[in-house]
Amino acid sequence: TLAGFQLGYHPNEWEWLIERARGKFGLELLTAAKLVAERDNHQGFYDYFVDRVMFPIRDTQRRPVAFGGRILPSNTFENAPKYFNSLESVIFQKSRLLYGLDHARDAIRKTETMVVVEGYTDCTTAHQFGQNNVVATLGTALTETHVTNLKRFARRVVLVFDGDDAGQNAAERALPKFLAQEVDLRILTLPAGMDPADYLEAHGSDA
Repeated sequence: TLAGFQLGYHPNEWEWLIERARGKFGLELLTAAKLVAERDNHQGFYDYFVDRVMFPIRDTQRRPVAFGGRILPSNTFENAPKYFNSLESVIFQKSRLLYGLDHARDAIRKTETMVVVEGYTDCTTAHQFGQNNVVATLGTALTETHVTNLKRFARRVVLVFDGDDAGQNAAERALPKFLAQEVDLRILTLPAGMDPADYLEAHGSDA
């Protein structure tokens, strides 16, 4: 799974990528790609992702266009968000992309069904358990553009959002967007507030 999804890690150093890019990619290009940012006092630059597990976000041609970063349990940054994505850029609009679609296309074509979860780890865990038609939203609510793109790949869409209140509310908000575009939509509700990764770990793929 690590190799297939090309997962990685950015160390807890604020200029780790800048140093490794020296002589290969200039600061102007790294800034345009939203991988580094200029400091508030204009005294240099810093890496955008620090001390995070890195999830490459690829388009349907398998080209990396952005990253998602997740902090580790040991992270000591105060009020650090658990996840964040690359900032939007010329090549990355998160309302148009789904994480894992480049991996899931063949399985979606065979089953004519796309399963949509909320998180990177839910998606990668599903693939690890052999559920290969699973994709994830990029930390954002499903949009009309998402639904239009989903229709291009699958006849049936199954939303498997987390079993907590937030997940169920997200599923309810998505309903009108699917109904407006006449998509064959199913909603799978997980028990006891579990998320898809927890459920797979506890009950296995067949369940």
